[in-house]
This record gives sequence, C-alpha cells and structure tokens, in this order.
Amino acid sequence: MTQKGHLTLADARALVDLLGTGDLVDRRIGDRTFRTRSSDQLYRLRQVFAWAKKAGVVRVAHGKVVATKRGLGLGDDLGGFYDRAVDALLAIGPLTSQRFSDAWFAWPEVDEVLDSVSAHLLIAPYGAKAAFPLEDIAATAAGVVLEAFSFRVEDDEVVQRVTTDVADIMDAFELAVVVRRIGAVDPGDSRQTSGGSVVLTPAGVVCARRLLADAGYDTPVPDRFADGNATDLLLGTDGEGAAVVYGEVMAWRAAREPGQAAAEMSDAVRELDDPDLRVLGLTILGEIGSDVATPCVRELASDPAMRGLALCWLVDHCQVGEEELFDPSDLPGFVDVLGYRMVKGGPDGLISTLALTGDHGRQVDVVAGMWKAPSPMTELVLTAVSQVHPTKVVAKAARKALFKRRSSWGDS
Repeated sequence: MTQKGHLTLADARALVDLLGTGDLVDRRIGDRTFRTRSSDQLYRLRQVFAWAKKAGVVRVAHGKVVATKRGLGLGDDLGGFYDRAVDALLAIGPLTSQRFSDAWFAWPEVDEVLDSVSAHLLIAPYGAKAAFPLEDIAATAAGVVLEAFSFRVEDDEVVQRVTTDVADIMDAFELAVVVRRIGAVDPGDSRQTSGGSVVLTPAGVVCARRLLADAGYDTPVPDRFADGNATDLLLGTDGEGAAVVYGEVMAWRAAREPGQAAAEMSDAVRELDDPDLRVLGLTILGEIGSDVATPCVRELASDPAMRGLALCWLVDHCQVGEEELFDPSDLPGFVDVLGYRMVKGGPDGLISTLALTGDHGRQVDVVAGMWKAPSPMTELVLTAVSQVHPTKVVAKAARKALFKRRSSWGDS
C-alpha cells in the first residue's frame, strides 16, 4: 500500500486486467493522454477493494493487503457467501464507493440518499420479472431526491444527473451478479454507460426477494396467476403495486400464445364490472398487440354494454375515427366512453371528449339524460363533470342528473 493507503499504481495496473474491472488506465481522449497518477483514480478497482475489505475477504496489515481466512476459503462456499457479498456492497454504498468526495461534481448528500434506496430500486425489475427500462427506475429515484432536497437548477437537470447515478448503481449491482444491463449505450471514451434496461439474474431474484422483504415489502413470486384465466389475474392483482401487476401480467402472457391471451383478456373485460379493471384489461390487450387484439375488441364493440370502452380502444389504436365515439342514439355507451377517457386522461380527457357532443347547450342536453344510463361508470362520470367542468351550466346539469339518479334509487 502507498503512504496514503491506496494500492500501488503497479499493482493497480495488474489488478485492472486480472479482475476485469474495466477501468481505463492512462485514458486517451483524441490526441491527448491523461496519465493515471494514483490507483484511487480507478473508480471501479477502488470500489472492488473497499468491497472486498468490507466482505472480509482481505484486510490491510502493516501496510500490506493480505487474504483473510474467509478469503482463502471462499472457493469452498461461493453460494453461501453470496448474501454476505451483496450486503457488503450495500454497506459501502454502491454509489458512494465509486465517488471522489472532493470532485467538482460531487454531491455526497445525494449519493448517500441514493445508496439508502438502492435496494428499493430493484422493486420494478423484480415485479416485472422482465427487463425494465433504466430511465423508469431512475425516474423513481429522481422523485426521492427532488422530495428530499431543494436545488438551484431545473428539475430536468437533476433528473439527468440522477439517471447517471442510477446507471452507476446498476453497474455495481451487475458486478455483484444481481442484475444484467441490456442495451446500454457504449460509453466510448467515457466510463459511463447509459440507457437500456435492467433485468434481475436468477441469483438476483432470490437476493431481491430477501432485501425487499427485509425492507418491509410484500414479495410475491410473479407467476401466481400464470395458469389461471384473465379474470383471476385482474381480480387477484387488484390493489397490488404497479411493478407487481406488471410482473404477473408478463408471466401470464408468457404462458400462452398471443391469440389465446387476447381472447381470454377480452372475455375478462366483458365479465368484470369494475371500471378500473376493465380499463386495465383493455390496456393489456394493447400491449399484446393491436394486430392480434383488434378482432377481439371489435367483437366487444358489438356488445351494447361494452361498446363505449371498445370504441375508445379502437380509436386509440387508429382502427376507427374519433367521431365514432359519440352516437346520439347510444347515450349509455357514451357514458362508458367518458368514463374510459377520464380514467386514462383525467379531467382534461373527460371534458374534451364531452365536447364531441357539440356546444355547451348540446352538452347540457346530453348530460341531463345520463342519469338513466345503466353503466357502472355513470355516477363517477356525473360527479366528475359536476366538479371539474369549467362551464357552470354544464356542471349544474350534471349535479341535477346525479340527484335524479340517486333519488330514483332511493339513495338520497
């Protein structure tokens, strides 16, 4: 070791090749060569050395690095050592252990927060049971950072920086064989990989289940409904987090051909009464593929009770024009249209779709007649129109229709 406690540069050069850390020694950028002056500049080797010490594989004694008894016996029980190794990486901080604390771009407080949630960033790929976009994982991390700190720069700049940090965290997890990064952009002259997706390794799935359970999360194994029908899938995952739902859906789809999956999901949409689950089922049909799902959705559109929702799907997938969403002779179907648009697009989606009926006077007429619609979305739609429509006469018409509906059912 050097007097500053670093590996000697000669040893570092040998270890970079021996361990395959990927560090660039004497990096060249264009015609210039930037000499490596200290092993501390080799961020990945520095991380591995700190990691090995924390895991108890090596120790420093009298200015030299020596193997411990555990390190010498490591080959006898690699599987049993795995959890200890991952825990050691989390203890040194998968991000902090790569950083120079005095670098001009350092933000150690943010690094500390990101290290504290690094295991939580495995939730999405664990729940998805498939490759998950790194940018989506980074967006979750950025939300944590923006909530914890105030910055003098735009949020977009913070998100960009955090995305870089999350890429570094996932690179550390890849080194620990917890994840694999797929489709990351070649860093070229830079050490930083970017983009692509993250998928858990088989060992990473088991490890993530342990870490997330320790953090207080429910960690069901994604494939509970793979052998069940689509109705069981939607009902069984109702109320679960988005990542868990995504994972269960992916496992369910993987167990059947696309055509079978589309037919079963369209049956579930017809069978279920819950508006949110119907919308989710239609969303899954879109993920299966419009080429396969369109015939099933057209069949749904022939059912008066499903026509509104099915038409919205067909419009969204460019199968029919938007003008078909409003049929003056099918007011119950239009209530479903409004409900679907509200669930998918919020108040703006609801108001813009209601405008398909015509001017405010025509909207009042349409809203006034909605109270008889048998759709389970009727009260939801009337309540929303009464609360968010910017035109008072339309909102008032919705309140009157809502009162008539509740009075007719003896609920007032």
